[in-house]
Amino acid sequence: MDTLMVTFRYTAMLCLSLALWSCENRREVETTEEITVDTAESEDTARVVRTGNTAEDELEEFRAWLNRQTEKGDTAIRREWPQVREELRERNARLEQKFDSLSEQSKEEFRTLQGRYERWEDRQERRQDQPLDPAKVTQWQNQLLDEYNNLNNVQPENIREAYLTLMGEVRAKRSNWTQDDWDYVDYVYSQLNQRRREIENQLRTSDKLKIRTLQAEYLALEGSADTQDMLRGSANR
Repeated sequence: MDTLMVTFRYTAMLCLSLALWSCENRREVETTEEITVDTAESEDTARVVRTGNTAEDELEEFRAWLNRQTEKGDTAIRREWPQVREELRERNARLEQKFDSLSEQSKEEFRTLQGRYERWEDRQERRQDQPLDPAKVTQWQNQLLDEYNNLNNVQPENIREAYLTLMGEVRAKRSNWTQDDWDYVDYVYSQLNQRRREIENQLRTSDKLKIRTLQAEYLALEGSADTQDMLRGSANR
């Protein structure tokens, strides 16, 4: 009897184990994320690859991507321009397809970002056709950055003041600047951003936050100036 009971229990446990194993192998995961292994880092490191971004995700990525482009130095922009322009079209097309899925606030932001990029693209196209005058670049750098005009001397301890100096000039004098003037201002701004990237890891958190605030203000003022310029152009046609 004891032998029979042991055999019965073993058989029951074996059946239960097989049933659980079968269920485990039939389980499906409903997700938009694919887990892959990044062997470049480690055989034990898993990397999550997003394959089903929502419209809001796409908009957030577009915003971050656009910020990265507008911060680049003039040399980098010239070198990468064909690829940057093509990537814009791809990102724009994906968002247009998902436009109806965006909230009203996000739709408005998307149109604003589109307009901002178009103005920035026009400026880059002009630079390709008519490069900036090196002598004027020096003059504008001296005017906008004052004692920080030599960017090699801009260090983690004074880069915040360099941005404050530039923004002080922008606030005070922007109303008198032409579109050509803004091209030079934008160049100096991009060069300061390039210097920030070089020393990014050495900056204090408080300085990073302040610089981001100043960058946002600069982009808003530049966008406003571009809009006014377009309106003046339309009125003169």
